[in-house]
Amino acid sequence: KKYPVFSYDRDRIYDLFEKYEAEKARNGHYDSIDRTKAILCLAKKKALGGPHIHEVYIDECQDNQIVDLTLILKVFDRVNNIFLAGDIAQCIARGSSFRFEDLHALMYNWEQTRAKINYSNIDINPERFELNINYRSHNGILQLASSVIDLIRQFFPNSIDKLSREHSKIGGPQPIFFNGFQRKHLTDHKESELDDVYTHNKQRRVDGDENPLIEFGADQVIIVRDDKAKDQLKKLINKAGLIMTVFEAKGMEFNDVLLYNFFTDSLACRKVILYYMLHLTDNIINHS
Repeated sequence: KKYPVFSYDRDRIYDLFEKYEAEKARNGHYDSIDRTKAILCLAKKKALGGPHIHEVYIDECQDNQIVDLTLILKVFDRVNNIFLAGDIAQCIARGSSFRFEDLHALMYNWEQTRAKINYSNIDINPERFELNINYRSHNGILQLASSVIDLIRQFFPNSIDKLSREHSKIGGPQPIFFNGFQRKHLTDHKESELDDVYTHNKQRRVDGDENPLIEFGADQVIIVRDDKAKDQLKKLINKAGLIMTVFEAKGMEFNDVLLYNFFTDSLACRKVILYYMLHLTDNIINHS
């Protein structure tokens, strides 16, 4: 109810949520949020068991729901025993609406409530800092990535935190866009030739490992939007290259990356980007 992105049509979206909840109850289903809420309800009646943990360090915290982080707070005496790190630009999990602003508010309110219960005058404001130097990429790629973040801020205000742009200490070329890519560009090779490429890239079997492609390291990868696009591309290139969806490629590193049909397979297609470019052009003209 409180998520700012939904403020334009909150009643309608909440109606959809209620229908979703009713459908779950009718079929006897539950989701990850239901699971966490059940644990929280149990924790109110009975103390959570297990070894006492003094501090916890959580990476990739953007992959968690706020209710999951609430459960983590329940385990500790103070919020300053918790260190969380994450990247809002890597928040690609479906249904996730993570923001550090929400996490900061949760931790502050949690500590304030706990202080009142314990009759304490503790007033803690969780410290937050940014790591905006990227050591894994160069500025050519990071500038493009930052422009995508700008698009999100432009069309979905308050959906992500307002952080400073990432930059690198290393310069580099901007990514190249190939327009007019056709089926024949991928199917000129005969199947036997594609198999030769596949054999050349084949990983040596170690201890019976029959994984045909090297999944980690300095290799090339073709990234597509979803499983449907992955299956379609596999039919085109056979075994000539490693194809992964965004979810599969998350956290992995490659020397060369091709994003295939990323705008074509998008539900928003190119309309959002074209609108944004026109908006920028108008601003430039008006200020010139």
